Amino acid sequence: MRNKLFAIFVGVALCSTLSLSCVEKDPIEDIGSEGVAVVTFLPMDGSSVTKTEVVMAGQTISEPAYTPNQKKGYTFAGWCIDEEGTQLFDFESTPINEDITLYASYSRDIILTDRGKVSRVTGASLSGEGLPNPNSTHTRWNLGGTDLGIIWEMSNGEYGILFGDSYGSDFRPAGGGPGPASDWRSNVLAFSDNTDLENGLKFKSMLVAKSRPNRAVPVIERENYYAFTYIPTAAIELNGKQYMHYMYWEVGTTVRADQNYSSIYCSEDYGQTWSSCRGKISFDTDSYFAMVGYAKKPGDEYCYMLGAQSGRGYRKSSAKVARFKYDDILDKTKYEFWNGGKRQWVKGKESQASTVLDGTVGELSVMYLEEYDRFLVLYFDSDQYAICYRSAARMQGPWSEERILCKGHDSRYAQLYGSYIHPLSAKKGSNKIYWTISQWQPYNVFFMEADVKYAL
Repeated sequence: MRNKLFAIFVGVALCSTLSLSCVEKDPIEDIGSEGVAVVTFLPMDGSSVTKTEVVMAGQTISEPAYTPNQKKGYTFAGWCIDEEGTQLFDFESTPINEDITLYASYSRDIILTDRGKVSRVTGASLSGEGLPNPNSTHTRWNLGGTDLGIIWEMSNGEYGILFGDSYGSDFRPAGGGPGPASDWRSNVLAFSDNTDLENGLKFKSMLVAKSRPNRAVPVIERENYYAFTYIPTAAIELNGKQYMHYMYWEVGTTVRADQNYSSIYCSEDYGQTWSSCRGKISFDTDSYFAMVGYAKKPGDEYCYMLGAQSGRGYRKSSAKVARFKYDDILDKTKYEFWNGGKRQWVKGKESQASTVLDGTVGELSVMYLEEYDRFLVLYFDSDQYAICYRSAARMQGPWSEERILCKGHDSRYAQLYGSYIHPLSAKKGSNKIYWTISQWQPYNVFFMEADVKYAL
């Protein structure tokens, strides 16, 4: 009897595998075995097509490669055990003990509309600019030119804001980018506690030395003035500790941009002091996690990391995704990388990560919007010469189509890059996104506003 059941199982499973890819489901005949279970997938898109998969009872299965057709204005959000799409099925840890029906769920897409600059964030105001400049960093902290502006939320009620290569108060825009200015620092850090974002991003303080309170100091000091630079790419608080992901770049006399590695710094005192974690974790030159964005979702035990390459492929990379439990951020062997072919998270094998965002992704930030129950990613697309965005119900996708938020061909945003979301604008009840943008010509950071609404 056991051999007969096994033969039936193999035959039905083979037919079922074929049906998942191209055949409408026929009614399943009685397969005459308590040792076999049938999983039926209903697309919930108005069609009568269903798919099936046969498994040995008591076994788990991977999420199927079959993805229902996307409904207009929605993206697929996963398979649920209820028709309403409120309870996702856990493929990783739920054994199939009996016949079960899973229902496709969908998440409504969102549209962003640019509302322009709110304020200047760093540097001196230019003649005729007309924007509020609440921080005056050139006079208060000897910070005349800088870029990026990566924002994360801390549990002490403050927001940290990280900047990249920075210059002193004598910095003047001259043809774009870092010019012949003094006091080059690889990175600097500001703190903010203001919540009235419609009036700009205001600093409470910057990281300074007690002996020199009018000069912003770097989180990571350079050992050699000309040899390299440390660029922050993302930051997040996990279990009361602050983590900054950064990339190390050689620059040298040939002005190469070869990213040698990326790693993490940690702070246990809300950003006042930092220590290197490179002895515990590092990503090599070819890693797709050289430039990353971190994201948390309420009620989810994982922190997600969306990443792209840097170095020679700077701003010319697709993006991949990993996840880890909060306590495991410094243990890459416990990172799980999404493999789209296997339709599962693969632990400890970065090479198994699949592309989740194709195209050209640079200087990204990603955040979960509580009001819309979706992840939003902003990034610089050098092919489009624009800040673009996509959204998804799950970090592994599928993601919505690429849309343009603002273009560098617009004179207001000439030589744009970098796009970092303020976490406060991702809270429940918010229908606006506030974010920072960098521009190469003035080589400084500005605060931006965008409206959010559901797609039609």
